[in-house]
Amino acid sequence: MDSPPPSKGIIFDFDGTLYGDWRLWISLIEETLREFNLLVTAYEALELARNEIRTGRAGETVKISGIAVSLAREHGLDCDDEVRSRFFEKLDAKMDETGPGNDLVRLLEQLKQNGLIMGLVTFVRETRLMRRLDTWKIGDYFQSAITPEQVAEFKPSPQPYLKAIEDFHLTPKECVVVGDEPVDMIGGKRAGTRTIGLPQGFYSREELLEAGADTIITSLNALPSVLFK
Repeated sequence: MDSPPPSKGIIFDFDGTLYGDWRLWISLIEETLREFNLLVTAYEALELARNEIRTGRAGETVKISGIAVSLAREHGLDCDDEVRSRFFEKLDAKMDETGPGNDLVRLLEQLKQNGLIMGLVTFVRETRLMRRLDTWKIGDYFQSAITPEQVAEFKPSPQPYLKAIEDFHLTPKECVVVGDEPVDMIGGKRAGTRTIGLPQGFYSREELLEAGADTIITSLNALPSVLFK
């Protein structure tokens, strides 16, 4: 069996892949609801997220702010927009505080030095994404950044991945998709790329493999060893 050609392009998801994990999401949900005098445990938040996945209510992706809204409703608080807005304020403050982290910047620089073209396909809205990339000063690493506003169909459709690959001037077989959700694996496979699952969000290793992950890594720090072996 022929080995796949060396990867020349990488398409990353953003939330849960380049930044954050389920522990951060849960802590932000707890902090958000505490401001509304609602005491919600980490267990409650995690169970709700997993239940939405099990029942299919999560749809294409687990919306983290939506978990906060659902928990608020369960506790008798009906002000969805305010809860969602407060959650994003907390998230932005945390991201401003932590920055991208030295490990991420080092990884992106290593990939760039090895000649890899990088891009993003993310549910994060374009305005928020551009602000984040500018604030962190990492926008120059990405030749393409595809958000839901730019294509008729989004994950798990192959459309956003094919658009990024077109921006790269590469073929799908020369590219790899890295993400933490099944829609990343499914969309990448439908586009014809290799796929690497990073189970640090709300989805398990098994769920990413079932969705088509060719490889599983437990940390982005392991990515170079997979790409350059």
